[in-house]
Amino acid sequence: MKRLVAATVAAMLLISLVGCSNEANDEVVSGDITTEAIVAEEPVSSEEEVTTAPEETEIAEDTGSVENSVGDTEETSDEETTSDAMGVELTEVELTMYATDPLNVREGPDAEYEALGQLMVGDAVTVTGELSNGWYRIDYNGTVAYVYGEYLREEEVITEDEYTDVESDDEYYFQTEEDYLILVNKTHLLPDDYKIETDYVQGSYEMEKTAAYYCKLMIEAAAADGINLKVLSAYRTVAYQQKLFDRNVQSRMDDDGMTYEEAYADTAINIAPPGGSEHNAGLAVDIITENDWDTYTGFEDTEEFAWLQEHAAEYGFIMRYASDKVDITGFIYEPWHYRFVGVKYAADIQASGLCLEEYLGVTE
Repeated sequence: MKRLVAATVAAMLLISLVGCSNEANDEVVSGDITTEAIVAEEPVSSEEEVTTAPEETEIAEDTGSVENSVGDTEETSDEETTSDAMGVELTEVELTMYATDPLNVREGPDAEYEALGQLMVGDAVTVTGELSNGWYRIDYNGTVAYVYGEYLREEEVITEDEYTDVESDDEYYFQTEEDYLILVNKTHLLPDDYKIETDYVQGSYEMEKTAAYYCKLMIEAAAADGINLKVLSAYRTVAYQQKLFDRNVQSRMDDDGMTYEEAYADTAINIAPPGGSEHNAGLAVDIITENDWDTYTGFEDTEEFAWLQEHAAEYGFIMRYASDKVDITGFIYEPWHYRFVGVKYAADIQASGLCLEEYLGVTE
């Protein structure tokens, strides 16, 4: 009996062990169960990765670790550049520039920032950055500061105090920039003793020497911007002006059948009388496009004209004969005719919208 019980117990234990072994190996034995088990495990593994990844990324971004190296390093560099330019795109440069007008130096690249000081005409400054909004970052007595770029240029500027040094002859007609506001027209002729020193501008064309200096700077600046300005007329002697005027009067009589009075009046709105031309003063230059050799037609529609409208005043020139000022100037619209009045006044005259007669208060 004892043996029977023992055998029975042993048999039950064996059956129990076999059953446990089969349950434990169901994944291996049953293909369906195995597939379900793998599918069930993959989402769990994926969830663990998704949960972990953001935590690791946040730590890397916060600490600036090497694990985020390339992308985060570039973003950090961009932020530093933007921050340095106070939110404006900045290009690093290193050059010396000169003030063309009294110019405020400010804490930031906008007129709303506090002024730290002022540059005077001709002052040199070290530029360390060019901003996309037209301002420059400069080194101002060892301090980072900003100035508006419109009144800086790379060429040295002749200051008013230097005019006396440049003009060695105390009797020379032009001594200061105010002298370049001289009015020359049909009713305000040059004095008989008017004499100037000239310098070449382009090719054989000459102008009064200070006007020539600035005109050459203007032509060079335009060329740097891809704009080629061609001079078609500049300084003319009074004797040449007389021949030019007479020839045009005769041409109108011969070709158009005008009387002398008619021909004279028609010529006078296109060509100034001898001594009444700004060309005779050496202060005017006619500019056309590089490919035009004998005509001014359509100049106002060219990129050369557009450039001059934006930049001529920076070099002391104004477009002299506007289309809406014919009754005052007495001359037709001439978008090609530019008159040197000096850097000190050109921008103000242009901004005023007045012709030179109006600006000087001489409109009779």
